[in-house]
Amino acid sequence: MRIRKAKIVATLGPASHRIEQIEDLIQAGLDVVRVNMSHGTHQDHQQLIANVRQASVNLKREVGILADLQGPKIRVSKLSQPLKLKKNEKWIICFEGHTLSQTDLSHPVIPTTYENLVADARVGATVLFDDGVMGAKVIEKRDQFIVIEVTEGGVLKSNKGINLPDIDVSAPSLTEKDEQDLYFALRQNVDFIALSFIRCADDIIKVKSLLHQLKVDCPIIAKIEKPEAVKNIDEIISKTDAIMVARGDMGVEVGNHLVPTIQKQIIKKCNESGIPVITATQMLESMITNSRPTRAEASDVANAIWDGTDALMLSAETASGDHPFKAVSVMSEIIEEAEKIPQERPALRTVQISSVTSANQIAAAIIAEKINAKAILSLTDKGNSCRHLARYRPRTTVYGVTSDLRTVRRMNLYWGITSYFFESSTDNSIQRDGEIIEQLQLEEKLKHSDKVVITHGDGKYFQKGTSNSIRVEIIKNEHQDASHQGDLQQVEVSQGKIILDNDLCASCQSCVSVCPVDIWKITDDQKHETYIDSKQAERCVFDMQCVSACPTGAIEVIKK
Repeated sequence: MRIRKAKIVATLGPASHRIEQIEDLIQAGLDVVRVNMSHGTHQDHQQLIANVRQASVNLKREVGILADLQGPKIRVSKLSQPLKLKKNEKWIICFEGHTLSQTDLSHPVIPTTYENLVADARVGATVLFDDGVMGAKVIEKRDQFIVIEVTEGGVLKSNKGINLPDIDVSAPSLTEKDEQDLYFALRQNVDFIALSFIRCADDIIKVKSLLHQLKVDCPIIAKIEKPEAVKNIDEIISKTDAIMVARGDMGVEVGNHLVPTIQKQIIKKCNESGIPVITATQMLESMITNSRPTRAEASDVANAIWDGTDALMLSAETASGDHPFKAVSVMSEIIEEAEKIPQERPALRTVQISSVTSANQIAAAIIAEKINAKAILSLTDKGNSCRHLARYRPRTTVYGVTSDLRTVRRMNLYWGITSYFFESSTDNSIQRDGEIIEQLQLEEKLKHSDKVVITHGDGKYFQKGTSNSIRVEIIKNEHQDASHQGDLQQVEVSQGKIILDNDLCASCQSCVSVCPVDIWKITDDQKHETYIDSKQAERCVFDMQCVSACPTGAIEVIKK
């Protein structure tokens, strides 16, 4: 069975909050759950998180949980009824806590939750409502309010967003609400924290410093949606643990026509830096109500895969849509189809390798491909080695093996990494590797004669001095049926018989190096398999050196 490489993040909500609904989404291909802290209470979120964990236990498949903080989102206050904005009309915007005099009330009022909107605003600035559906210009500024003139009308409802694309908003990136939500999320042991509307690397550093003081390890996902964040993307990438290309507010802030270019550039930078990147917003928007996506949406998902995104995110499609299960299933199908076209990988000479772990993992990926390995077993403590491995986009199946459940959940965001939880009964690395292989055989993920590349990663494995080691193992099933003959090459000569079991051959070329008469050859194709040159075989001296040199027992030489 083919394993999908890119991961799926899905927002949960009214349409997908029950345990059985979450189980359906996991079985459809969900890897990471998004909890939107902008909506609902802590009690709601606590129950949702508990339901996710229970669904994981029921299915024996852990998924990650991402708590998405609201950030300094400017919103319309609670309205008694929707407001109808008409072109060229004049309206007043003021903070909901202010009371205007009758003299000031020369125009109808739009209350806002943002106290500093008037202080930040300037005459001539653009004001957008509801993700840019409606727009206006600031024509007057007073002490407690601003006057706007509507340029694009519509119906404005409670809690809709207000964007100020050409105004430097003074609100801190981590609001008081965000801080309380952050503490709550950490108590719930979520696996990722997403920061909204960040503007520079300092916004990330402040939160990381707070986590450091709390002695909590939780990866930070920086959401790129402000023009300032796009401008400062290089320094943001250098400080964050992952990036989310949040195309919704980004489109409102910078203009939809610029979003595709920005998306492609950010994904490229993240790939080069080895930082996971999520592409989000309106991926399958029509599936909120329809059971099938549009062709444009399918192309959008596929192009994000070809650009190199590590994960794709669904929002309202799964949170409040009519077909949450179908949305995840369809996205998975589109990703699998897109991945049939191999992704272009960075040339080795251009990859910036900054650690032993990075070099080790890239080497493991190359070795696995050259010997046609069935899988790479990357034993890791914190998951960092698997993140480095994902950076090279290995085409071999990778099992990120760990005894830490939190690491299992976090690796669900890494491209091409299949998280695998395993608790060993020994500290001996060779014995532990054997136990893992035996378990994978029992699960029919590995079989007799499969080649696997084993690498030990970060944390405790590094302390034991095994992090910079790579080992190739050929699976030998001692209980294999005696009738099994394997994929054998046999050449009979006047002095006897030469046999090569291709199932066991590792193509290590040890036989080639010791044979003085060139009996052993390597194919010129990409597989580089060993074979017996039947024309040269008659020259065999039957000294058995090739048998002694073969580390896998694939060669047998029988003299008459």
